Order: sequence, then C-alpha cells, then structure tokens
Amino acid sequence: MKLVKVDATSSTNSYLKDYVKLNSIKAPCCLVADNQISGRGQRGTAWQSQAGKNLTFSVYLPGLEDIHKQTFKLSALVALALVKTLEKYNTPKLSIKWPNDILSRQFKIGGILIENMFNQNRAGASVIGIGLNVNQDEFPGLPKASSLKSITRSAFDLEILLKDLLVEIENIPIKFNTSSYHDVLELYYSHLFKYNKVGMYQYPDGSLIQGLLRGVDNYGRLIVEFEEDRIDSFDIKEIQIKY
Repeated sequence: MKLVKVDATSSTNSYLKDYVKLNSIKAPCCLVADNQISGRGQRGTAWQSQAGKNLTFSVYLPGLEDIHKQTFKLSALVALALVKTLEKYNTPKLSIKWPNDILSRQFKIGGILIENMFNQNRAGASVIGIGLNVNQDEFPGLPKASSLKSITRSAFDLEILLKDLLVEIENIPIKFNTSSYHDVLELYYSHLFKYNKVGMYQYPDGSLIQGLLRGVDNYGRLIVEFEEDRIDSFDIKEIQIKY
C-alpha cells in the first residue's frame, strides 16, 4: 500500500480525499500525520491527539461493491481489523463500543471515522480515518480515555504498529465483497461492548434510560430493549451508551 507521510494536517481524511482526487489514485493508499490539528470523530466531536505520540491516519480503500447499501458492514470490518491487530500485542479486554470506538478495559483507545465515496455507477470507495492512542501518557479532562502504553505499560514503535494495522486493513475489500452481513455482524457481536447486557443510555436532551443492548440492524442502528418489551432502533446521534 502506498504510504504518504505529512508532519501536520487539519484532518487526515480531508487531506487524503484531496490527494486521491488530485493524483487520480486508483489503489489503496494511506496518509499518516505526525500531528492532526483538527481531527474529527463520530457525532461531530474533535479527536485530541498529542503530536508524535499516537497514530492518526487515513486509508483510501477502493473496490467496495455496493458500499452505499452496506455502510455499517464496512464500519464493523474496520473495527474488527483494529481489534485483531491489537490482540496480537496482548492488549487486554478489547471491545468495540457502538458504532466503532475501540476500548481496552473500558477505556477508549481508538476511534474511526468513515467517509464513503461513490461514482455515477455507484462503484464504491471509502476514506477511513483512524485515531489510535498509543504512547500518550495523559488525557486532561478525558477520564474515559487511555492509551496502549498506559494500559500495557509498554511503549510501542509507531511505524511497526502502523504496518501491522495496514496489513489487516488492506484485506478489508476482499472480506467486504465476499462475506455475508450476517457473518460480519456475528463476529462484531463477539466483541461488542455491553452486548446482551443491561446498561444506561442517554438521549440528546441529557435524560437517561436503562435498556438491554440487543444488537445492530441492517442500517447500523443500535437495537435496545426497554421495559415492557419495547424495542427501538437508534442512529448515532439519537442515543449514547453510558459507561
């Protein structure tokens, strides 16, 4: 996979999308930044990362068939690729917090932001932004955040870790085009935080409710069961898992 390195950028996703268009890139390509100034996360949140300590990168993946119909399938495969790689480093108690935050011991160590691209024939490609807390020691004001170094008590070689991650990510198009949504979802469930467990959920207005996480539907919406057997589905901005 072609690797492009920059010292700093406001957003690796934005930079890579422009790079792909300007250079007519047709094959997988990765852009990694030593410092991402204005990284974005799900729900429009900012991704905070200390320069030179973590991995902030984006990957352009073409060749995704009918991506416009299977956006969550891709999201699940990316999260699973990160988990599979981090398991090789003996990262403890890994889980995926819906939709695609990566947790270790219930601390957030990584996040994913996917932006899909279509042409007139609906052939698909995606730009996958990944932020992974690696060697950062402190996260002021973020009690639920941590890093691989803090959790494993070992420093990581960023270049080697990136190489291992890209090996898994580069295999995603094949899995996306050949695996059924059901099979991907079953594997996703095996790592899903709070799956089939009771927990607290927060609505956008701040109110809390207790529910049982039942899974994810075909559109990637979270399925939660409440009292009196009431079951609802929620998009990303409609509910938040509290932990």
